[in-house]
Amino acid sequence: MIDVRTMVKEREKKKMVVSLLIRGMIRGSTTGSMEIGRSSFRGEDTRDGFTDHLYTALSQAGIHTFRDDTIERGKLLMPELKKAIHESAISLIVFSKSYSSSKWCLDEVMMIIEQHETSSSKHQFVPVFYKVVPSDVQNQTGSFRDSFDVYDDEINAETNLVKKKKLMEKVEAWKDSLNKAAIFTGLAYKDGYESNFIIDIVNVIRKKLDYKSVYIEEKLVGIEDNVAKIELWLQDSSPNTVVLLIDGMGGIGKSTIARCIYNSNSCNYDGSCFLANINKTSNQIDGLLNLQRQLLSMVLKSGKEECIWNVQEGINKVTRAISNKKVLLILDDVATFEQLDALLGPKRFYPGSKVIITTRHKELSTAFIVHPEVYSVEVLSTTNAIELFSLYAFRQPQPTEPYISQSQVIIDHCKGLPLALKVLGSSLREKTINEWKDTIRRLEETLDPEIQEVLEISYKSLKHETDKELFLHIACFFEGEKEDYIVKLLAQCDLYPIVGIKYLIDRCLLYVEDGQVMMHQLVKEMGRKIVRQESEKEPGKRSRLWHHQDCISVLQDQSGTTKVEGFMIDMQRMEEAKSTSFSLELYLGKRVHVNDADFKISALENMKNLLLLQLNYVKFSGKWKKFPKKLRLLTWHGCTLNVIPSEIYLEKLVVLDMSHSKLKRVWDDFKYIASLKILNLSHSKDLIKTPNFGGLPSLESLILKACSSLIKVDKSIAYLKELVLLDITDCTNLREFPLFPISLVSIHMSGCGAVGQIHSLDPVPSLSALVEMDISNCNLLENSFPNDWSSLVSLAELNISGNKVITSLPKCIQTLPRVQSLTVANCSNIQSISLPKSVMTLIVSCNASLETIHHNRLSTMVDGKCPKLCEIKGRRKVKSIHQIERQIIRRMGLESNAGEGMELGLEVLHEFGIFSMCVSGIRIPSGFMYKQRGSQISFDIPCPDDKLRISGFSMFLLLSRSSGPDFFSLKIDVYNKTKDILFTYHTEPHEIRTKEVENYAWLSIWRCGDLLEGGDEIVISIMEYEGLSLRHDVEECCINLIYMYEDDEH
Repeated sequence: MIDVRTMVKEREKKKMVVSLLIRGMIRGSTTGSMEIGRSSFRGEDTRDGFTDHLYTALSQAGIHTFRDDTIERGKLLMPELKKAIHESAISLIVFSKSYSSSKWCLDEVMMIIEQHETSSSKHQFVPVFYKVVPSDVQNQTGSFRDSFDVYDDEINAETNLVKKKKLMEKVEAWKDSLNKAAIFTGLAYKDGYESNFIIDIVNVIRKKLDYKSVYIEEKLVGIEDNVAKIELWLQDSSPNTVVLLIDGMGGIGKSTIARCIYNSNSCNYDGSCFLANINKTSNQIDGLLNLQRQLLSMVLKSGKEECIWNVQEGINKVTRAISNKKVLLILDDVATFEQLDALLGPKRFYPGSKVIITTRHKELSTAFIVHPEVYSVEVLSTTNAIELFSLYAFRQPQPTEPYISQSQVIIDHCKGLPLALKVLGSSLREKTINEWKDTIRRLEETLDPEIQEVLEISYKSLKHETDKELFLHIACFFEGEKEDYIVKLLAQCDLYPIVGIKYLIDRCLLYVEDGQVMMHQLVKEMGRKIVRQESEKEPGKRSRLWHHQDCISVLQDQSGTTKVEGFMIDMQRMEEAKSTSFSLELYLGKRVHVNDADFKISALENMKNLLLLQLNYVKFSGKWKKFPKKLRLLTWHGCTLNVIPSEIYLEKLVVLDMSHSKLKRVWDDFKYIASLKILNLSHSKDLIKTPNFGGLPSLESLILKACSSLIKVDKSIAYLKELVLLDITDCTNLREFPLFPISLVSIHMSGCGAVGQIHSLDPVPSLSALVEMDISNCNLLENSFPNDWSSLVSLAELNISGNKVITSLPKCIQTLPRVQSLTVANCSNIQSISLPKSVMTLIVSCNASLETIHHNRLSTMVDGKCPKLCEIKGRRKVKSIHQIERQIIRRMGLESNAGEGMELGLEVLHEFGIFSMCVSGIRIPSGFMYKQRGSQISFDIPCPDDKLRISGFSMFLLLSRSSGPDFFSLKIDVYNKTKDILFTYHTEPHEIRTKEVENYAWLSIWRCGDLLEGGDEIVISIMEYEGLSLRHDVEECCINLIYMYEDDEH
């Protein structure tokens, strides 16, 4: 017998299974091993063969096993045996042919059954029938009958009546225990490979214990989807899916996910190993050697530390170990190629093996010939974040009063990062409301040290100082800015931003979304804290200043130094704070003395290395020659100067942003700024003219948006060979248009009403590089357009909206060879649109006179508020109900005379093979095959006769007005569950014309017979198009299948 046991104290037994779930460790892991149970066997029958092999297999699986032959026979038999069984999670009973000949074994079975029936923790046992039939055990037949015949003879030979009675009772108890034990589902072995049978036993034991090889914390929230997706990857047996990288920022849960995967899958492999904290361990003395030893010990299941003298020897041994058996390896927190080489060698794996690597370094994927799949872990959803935080702060899934509002502030601060939610939740458990409020105030100033330490690992791993500087610039000033803007600016600061941003993405320190460089809020705060630590008490000695109070102090005290490279202050926000009746002290969180007069320019004089200066509504006085001279960026929103003083040194600028300024002229005389790439003068309403562009040879973007006093753009603009963006939107007084430079890629001139009056679109055909053009709301006439735009070979997006005089699409648009997106909205007189073949996206909303669109290849179209639009060739057509075949009307669920009796103006829409209409005040007609209340219906399609085929179905939706507007738009999903095919249809907005009617119906016929066959299971779901739930309730959904004969063409 072998007893598989876990040594636990009596008070722990009730929660043992939970404890095993989160704390069980495989032998050889850094946290130790565990015992899980006990087993019973007949020693002479199996000890030297099967039982020894089983014992070894259990031990190699990390299961501490108690064998009953470790107790001396006859020495404290009953107390020792009962103690062993009592402290076991599972008893494994190996029934062999001679099992019943041992009274020791029979007593043990009796105690195991008693423990199972009486224990509050429901002691488990697993019967194993080794070369014996279970019915022989249950009924005491076969070899078991021979043993019990002997016991009967003993009873008959006993002359002492008391002893005889006890012996009879004991034998009956043995029989009863055997009967109960054999009833339970077990494992039986007759012949074949014993090794395979032993593996089956070990797996059964592990599953019954819910055995976990590595520790996982109890409070797991929001990882189910991640685990499920990786489980699917594990099932892929393709030779190109051996390695998976799990990447993500620090504290996001990569290791936890990997532990879950390991615990649920390690038993399916011939060898497995979870190596934790590789980067930390490898930096210790003999760190890589120790990791190699641990990997070999676990994969080889040797139970001892392997002897390795150097890393190269270890690589050779690891290579042999993992290339000769199917293994699951999880390498946690790998940071370098050296670590990968030491632990995987030349990366030759046995078929079926899987390797999972958690890392913050995406570039590790290049270490493999076949690049592995990369799985990026996302932050928690708001719902999961609330639950995780609450479990740590309140020991329940939701916050409690009076901490709900404070909890929301902290959860918002964490932005879904599990580490932050756990750390802050734990630190606030059982704290007073004042302690909560004080913690929140502190979080506004600085990051929690434990969170900072974890996040900062990625920053410290950056090898190049330029990458660190780039990261800090973005964290302090440029998070949320366009990537191309950051690249243009910081390339001139010698920071190599193209490759640098790639490195930072690989380190999970930032990401790019819709062209914007983004950062997790806590990563941003981590970077800013690094800068604060440069000089905690003297902000003027830091490299970057952005905090309002620090900036004001430095300007007032004139304490800036040569350390300062970036400076950003926003006085407008402070004015807004004062104007909303909050004191400045409340806005800044502490008392501040503000100089109401102008700041002195001399306050900037000592910042001789200042590169990035961003001022919002700041006033200066003094001598301008003291202005910093190394600036690459000057942003001065709300500048009150009429002209930039000539003493200000601008020659190294890359970006000059004077938005919302009082400038009338940009500068006097001629300025040569060879490095300037972006000039933004938008919303400078007093600006009369632009500067001479001859001195700006590198200018790429010129933004003059809403310069309402601007009369002309200097003709020198035509010679700017690098200019790609020109924005003169809402320059309403612009009268003189020069020739545009041929380099232009994007022109925005919406709202320039003078364009239509002076016919200035003639120069446009020369712009062969132009990709985007917005000439909306320019009062364009029919003759404002040239006849031919075929030379605009790159133009992909065109907007001519708001030009209300034109009655048809200008002919030149028909000649555009590659236009893909066209916007023609608010053109109230346009009646018909004939599109170029290349157009895929069309926006034609708010065109009151539009009736027809000639095009049949559109992939996207927005056509709201076009009341007369009745036909889109090849796609959509609206007809009066009187023009629709009576058969279609009947199949919709209306009476045969519906066309004559329906309300005036009722129309039927036909698009995508679907006929539909909306009717008020109608009852559900009889005869529908399937009916179901609510917004979902499911049904099985019956198999039709041989001569019939399914051509589609009719749908009748009865809706009621619960709330919301007098129109509705539906999203209808038709899901063929059998074929796993989903068809989605978005209805156009339907107006409810009869306001006093509560119920109305949406009727439709779907010609989709190719999606439906007999035996298919169909699920149809209805929801509001732009919401998660209906504001107009679906009372009932009715479906009729439509059949036709095979030879019926219709």
